[in-house]
Amino acid sequence: MRFEHWGGLHLFILFFTALIGLGLPWLARNFFSSRQRDRIGVILGAILLLNYLVYIIYRIEGGYWQIRYDLPMEFCNWAAIVTSLALFTKNRILAELSYFWVMAGSFQGVLTPDLSVSFPHIYFFIFFIAHSGLVISALYVVLGLELPPRKGAVLRSVLYTQIYVVVALCVDFLLDANYGYMRGKPEAGSALDFLGPWPIYLIWLEALGILFFTVLYLPFLKRNKVSLTN
Repeated sequence: MRFEHWGGLHLFILFFTALIGLGLPWLARNFFSSRQRDRIGVILGAILLLNYLVYIIYRIEGGYWQIRYDLPMEFCNWAAIVTSLALFTKNRILAELSYFWVMAGSFQGVLTPDLSVSFPHIYFFIFFIAHSGLVISALYVVLGLELPPRKGAVLRSVLYTQIYVVVALCVDFLLDANYGYMRGKPEAGSALDFLGPWPIYLIWLEALGILFFTVLYLPFLKRNKVSLTN
């Protein structure tokens, strides 16, 4: 049974993601010590990496693994690696990339999942631990570990994003793959359907990425202005 967009299960997942994504950082800031907050971050990062390992095992054991589909080349894979490293190291650039990449990109996977199975299939859990888990983890980096984007974060993140775009396009054409949807849109439908045919939608994605990054930075703009004047 294919996962139903905006059905009861989907709405519950969205609610759960928002509740944990905002509630966990609040609890961490108000009730946990700095060391405990760091440990929570390490646990979240480990969950993201272990979930990907489970995915690889699932694909291999089921005889599904193919180089065209299963390399860690999806945008969410890169976001998961960056987010895990940000949780482990508290590096500010990684924290900025995690926030922008996840909230502007990976969050799309929670809103419009490209998922051909539903609960209780194992891939249902793998998918949402990866995507909802990324949203929760990225919010924890910014709000729980208190590593918000700094001045210039939008430009830095846009430039680093081009590394993914170039690498994904090269891999896609070399392997006849579609990592990052660089050569085609999701079959289940997504916001990309409103952005025109290939390659026009890639140009729109770049423009929208800059717009989303800018909007996501706005909650921190005043704070950064105040810190610069002090």
